[in-house]
Amino acid sequence: MYAIVSLLEPSTYSRIEAMWRILELQCGLQGIKTTPFPHFSWHVAENYDFDRVEGTLRQIAATSKPFTVKTAGLGLFTGTEPVIYVLIVKNENLYRFHNTIWEKIHPNAVGSNEHYAPEAWVPHITLAHSDVNRNTLICALEELAFLPFNWEIKIDNLAIVGQTGEEVGTLRDRIEFNQKE
Repeated sequence: MYAIVSLLEPSTYSRIEAMWRILELQCGLQGIKTTPFPHFSWHVAENYDFDRVEGTLRQIAATSKPFTVKTAGLGLFTGTEPVIYVLIVKNENLYRFHNTIWEKIHPNAVGSNEHYAPEAWVPHITLAHSDVNRNTLICALEELAFLPFNWEIKIDNLAIVGQTGEEVGTLRDRIEFNQKE
C-alpha cells in the first residue's frame, strides 16, 4: 500500500510521536509503528505509476505555497478495526487542494482507496490503528480525551510513503513546496 501524504512540521511531528509513545507505554498500542511518519494522507492506493506520480507531485509542489490546517479534537473510525485520530478541519481551500491531487494522481494509481476520494475524504492524523480493541480504546481515550487538540499546522510538502504487509513503512520521496509564504 502506498500513499500521497504531507509530513507534519517538526513541532507537530514530535507531538504526535510523543502521543504514540504514551499510547504504546500506557495502552500497549503498537500498530502505528507500521507507518512511523506523522502525516495526513491525500490519496492511498495499492500501487502507483511512480514516474508519472512523482512528476505530477513536483508540478503541484512547484505551484503551491505553504498553508495552514487546523485540528479540532479526536475522532474515531468505527468498525472491526477502529482507528483513533486527530481531526483536521476540512475547509474550501483544503478541499480544492485535495481535489487537485486526487484528479491528477487517481489516473496513475492502481487500487485507489475510495475512502480518500473527495466526496468521502475525512482528513486526519492517525494516532492508533490495527491493534485497537475494546480495552485499548478505553485506555487511549482515558489518555487523550483531556488533551487540547486545537492546533495549527503548516503544510509545506507532499511525500510518498509505502508499506507492505506488517513491514515498517518507508519514505519514498518528499517534495517541498517551492513558493514561500
